[in-house]
Amino acid sequence: MSDTKRLFFVCYPDTNATIGGVKQIYRQVELLSQAGYHAAVLQEKPNFRADWFSSEAPVIDLQSFLNLPPNPATDCIVLPETWLSNVPTYLNGIPKVIFNQNAYYTFGLDGNINTDTLNLYRHPDIRFVVTVSDDNRRFLVEGCGIDVSRVFTVLNGIDGDLFYPPERKQRRIVYLSRKHVQHPRSVHLMASQRSFLQRYEFRELPRLSHNDLASELREALVFLSSGHPEGFGLPLAEAIASGCIVVGYHGLASRDFCNEALHQVEFGDLLGFLNSLESALMEFELNPDLITNKLINYALALRQRYSFDNERQQCLSVWSKILNASD
Repeated sequence: MSDTKRLFFVCYPDTNATIGGVKQIYRQVELLSQAGYHAAVLQEKPNFRADWFSSEAPVIDLQSFLNLPPNPATDCIVLPETWLSNVPTYLNGIPKVIFNQNAYYTFGLDGNINTDTLNLYRHPDIRFVVTVSDDNRRFLVEGCGIDVSRVFTVLNGIDGDLFYPPERKQRRIVYLSRKHVQHPRSVHLMASQRSFLQRYEFRELPRLSHNDLASELREALVFLSSGHPEGFGLPLAEAIASGCIVVGYHGLASRDFCNEALHQVEFGDLLGFLNSLESALMEFELNPDLITNKLINYALALRQRYSFDNERQQCLSVWSKILNASD
């Protein structure tokens, strides 16, 4: 690989919302930069960077990037899957990679289907596709017909210093105010009708910093998973890593890691959600030591599989292959 090869990860419009995909973009850039690659997050405005998580990733603003200027011989642009329709007009001729962090958004959002999606993935500027789970890779290869040699998977690493089972849990049930939040809110309301569940505190977690979210998950006994569909399912993974009882939806891609740990509920089955929550807690109260040991083992296995070391190794392996292939 030439030392002049440069990777620019598009991450605008600028937002400081707690979006896992943004954190993963910064993480890829941070790992590449630490390994000596020329990589940067491309934000729109000068001096903007997402700051709800800790990252040393280099950031460049759009005008500074255009002033370089971009060079098709040395540069590669990494675009999110939601930018696919912009490919024919965005820096035409510069090699591109689609960083597809949720394959279930491949054809569009909110029911708006882009019928040209499959053709766009074959645009000559798009050299490769990178995704974040084996589930999503199968979707792109087997469902969308993208050549298997052009699709790579990078890991989402779990920070074991933040997400781990504590010595003691609170009698607390938490859920995030994000995808389909009306589902756990409804379960919360219905739980007030059941005397067994009245003894537990429910807490809806707003958008939090990464450190604050980790603290909440370490303290909570139960995490209600309402994310669907997910490209990876980072909140569910972090809850398992924190030793939580997890109840709810696997969000499709989380099937890569959650099958044993999750008290699975069919999407939209609110009564099933309520019953599964009550059943999981009754099981825990009957034999807390046994269940606690299981939760610790689930946490350990997940933290080992999605360790920062494994994430770094896979990140460097994938992007080096991409850069070398474009030589």
